[in-house]
Amino acid sequence: MASKVSPRCRYSLDFKLKVLSDYYRSGLTKYFIEQRDGLVHGSIYRWEKALILSAKDLSLSQDLLSQIETMRKAKEKKSQVTSSLSKEEELQAELLRLRKALEYSELRNEALSEVLKIGREEYGIDLLKKAGAKQ
Repeated sequence: MASKVSPRCRYSLDFKLKVLSDYYRSGLTKYFIEQRDGLVHGSIYRWEKALILSAKDLSLSQDLLSQIETMRKAKEKKSQVTSSLSKEEELQAELLRLRKALEYSELRNEALSEVLKIGREEYGIDLLKKAGAKQ
């Protein structure tokens, strides 16, 4: 059974800039624009990374361009921070995450026990008993 592989499409620079401009102006999701224009999933992401955006190319307002540039710098800074974490720091972060999850689970367990206790005291129903048929 042959898999369905579509040939790689090449788009002009004008088309890419038009799609990116539409994406930034409209506020729609990348996925929606890719579906609407018949693009392969991830195309807009790749074009964003590959193209250096300027006000002249996209004809966007200066405010929007500065916002885009700020978002790009923040994303780069975040990726640098995560890539610079040592193995020990990653393990410490994982340990902290697991401790928080354990604390949440213990708190949830305590709350459920309290609900069972209230049900037993106020309604006289022991919710822990199985309500199956007696033999």
